[in-house]
Amino acid sequence: QTITVNDSTPPTASDPPGLIVECIGDVPTPDISVVNDAADNCTAVPTVSFVEDLSDGNTCPEIITRTYSVTDDCGNSINVTQTITINDITPPTASNPAGVTVECIDDVPVADVSVVVDASDNCTVSPVVAFVEDVSDGNTCPEIITRTYSVTDDCGNVTNLTQTITVNDSTPPTASDPPG
Repeated sequence: QTITVNDSTPPTASDPPGLIVECIGDVPTPDISVVNDAADNCTAVPTVSFVEDLSDGNTCPEIITRTYSVTDDCGNSINVTQTITINDITPPTASNPAGVTVECIDDVPVADVSVVVDASDNCTVSPVVAFVEDVSDGNTCPEIITRTYSVTDDCGNVTNLTQTITVNDSTPPTASDPPG
């Protein structure tokens, strides 16, 4: 009598739960233990292996599809996928630049992004600092100018900073006595 045993039924497993992280550096390394319900009709413990990570090529968000294979002793296999979403939603940080006081409107310094000395971000190595605008309060003696700078990360998250420029002429004028 010949008895042929031929397992042609693939194993089963659920897709691992998706993950959401802010930075590419937060993406965990592949971990086969996330496929925790692999089962088979004949093989007691099917083999789980990491196959690949595929990016959709986008940014903010970027979607990575991580694939694992589940294989039984007869070579039957299935793939399960885990979706990893990378989406930076945290704005960069920086301190407001120190205020400036000048006597005359001509003494107001030109906008200079280097006054923002501590710009940082959770994902972007060097966020971009840019001058936005100067807005005067319309007064004189003193006139207050609010200068705004923006700090932007690679995902377009923005933080605005303000610098106060006070224009206040406190020097009396000079003149000579007229001739007698």
